[in-house]
Amino acid sequence: MPLSFPSVGIQNMSMRLKRVVAVAESPFTLDTQVYTHQGARWEAEVSLPPLSHAEARSVEAFIVGLIGREGTFTFGNPLHTSTLSANTVSSAAIRAESFTLGSGTAAVSAGTYFELNDYLYLVTQDKAAGATTLNFQPPLRVAVTSSQAVKYNLPKSLWRMTSNDIGWSINEASFYGFTFACVEAL
Repeated sequence: MPLSFPSVGIQNMSMRLKRVVAVAESPFTLDTQVYTHQGARWEAEVSLPPLSHAEARSVEAFIVGLIGREGTFTFGNPLHTSTLSANTVSSAAIRAESFTLGSGTAAVSAGTYFELNDYLYLVTQDKAAGATTLNFQPPLRVAVTSSQAVKYNLPKSLWRMTSNDIGWSINEASFYGFTFACVEAL
């Protein structure tokens, strides 16, 4: 473990960042208090395109090989490609929401995904060329040491299924259908 996600393409994918935020509202004044807890993780529902029996075999083996929620796999949105080259990071503490990149870095647009230490992050503010601070969410999962590479092209994270019961469908034309839900494995 972790297993690699089979190369069969994605038909549909819903993705979200789940946060743990408590809000208390007074029933008398409607004043609110907000407390942001540390928890945040990616969640997704994925549907694969119809697959022939030969194509489906690798997906069946992958799903069964995960042993329900026990196993983990690497996965990312195949549409998040980038021509940005990897940058190196200065050190940053766990739960940091920004870090410093090496000098001479290219511009990075808000909404760009990247991978660091096998976790997926999203840039939240444009970074100009030559600027060194990169702001992102969710907060860092692990502390970062100096000179670690930031991967922009086809970034992935570590995932696990949300259920121990995973199945698939087969129609009369012998096409297989796979839909599953997964969460980031923290």
